Amino acid sequence: MKLLVLLVQLLVFVSPVWAKQDSGQLQNLVQGKKQDHPLTTTPNSALNYLNKMSVALRMLNYHGTLIYVNDGNVESLKLIHKHDNDGEFQRLVHLSGAEREVIRDNDTVTCYLPDSQSVHVGSRRFNNHLLAKITANFSGFGSQYEFSIEGSGRVAGREARIVAIQPKDDYRYGYRFWIDKNSSLLLKSDLMDVNGNVLEQLMFVQLEVVDNIPSDMLKPAVSGESYTWHDGKEKFDQEQVTGIGWQIQQLPFGFNITGWRKQRISNNSEPVDYMVISDGLASISVYIEQFKTESQGFIGATRKGAVNIFGSVLKGYQITVVGDVPQQTVQMIAESITYQ
Repeated sequence: MKLLVLLVQLLVFVSPVWAKQDSGQLQNLVQGKKQDHPLTTTPNSALNYLNKMSVALRMLNYHGTLIYVNDGNVESLKLIHKHDNDGEFQRLVHLSGAEREVIRDNDTVTCYLPDSQSVHVGSRRFNNHLLAKITANFSGFGSQYEFSIEGSGRVAGREARIVAIQPKDDYRYGYRFWIDKNSSLLLKSDLMDVNGNVLEQLMFVQLEVVDNIPSDMLKPAVSGESYTWHDGKEKFDQEQVTGIGWQIQQLPFGFNITGWRKQRISNNSEPVDYMVISDGLASISVYIEQFKTESQGFIGATRKGAVNIFGSVLKGYQITVVGDVPQQTVQMIAESITYQ
């Protein structure tokens, strides 16, 4: 699920791998100093800008307003990010549509949903929203993607370099990033299908890079004390978590299982097997849930914006594969799951 399943599901994510940076470069990023690099079209220079972007997104203090466009819908968001000696903290507030706030405190992600009077707590390790995933070291993605610089642009009043990420096969989508020439922060992103059509777009319309973020700016607008809390970090016995018996026989090249655990969908439900599959950028979630009769099952494909979903039924279990990838990818995975 991508960006707004950043915002709709918001509990399950992929653990980042931080790029190593020399201390001088990192200090420049933290201070927001301008980075002087020649504008070239070689893959190595594109990777250089992407890896600096990943460090800036993690290390800088910033806040701003974004718009998110998906499937004809437009949402506005407020993002506040802080990094200090105690770690990394973030607050994401939906300014339009249903009220939602997402608070990240290092590896813990808490989603406040006033409309349903509920709070969901999850782990950043199972976080798949775009701004979490692109803090990875892009140098490791060369076998799945090609990188190039497409020129310059301007977003939120800031000059930007445009970097394209093109997949080498049809099992994943491509990206186009506008990266701030001054701070190296991501200013705008497009998610594109194999024909170059934009499926999702995220863009800052206002952004400030600051020395410090006050703690009050990271507090949710509601306490959630009277809400129903759902703990996605609930611990289960080890034998419940291993996923013994379920096997994925076929994954597209470059995709790996990055997490497998039990997850309770609601406080009154039985825990389901939950799996995360990723190539480092694209994310796929697999849910395996037992039900009483197969007539309850969802079989086949459906789509919401860039997110494709494929369902199948096996031995009395509902298998649902969801991802910000083409339909053939989720279908391949769903149809290759077996129980032994």
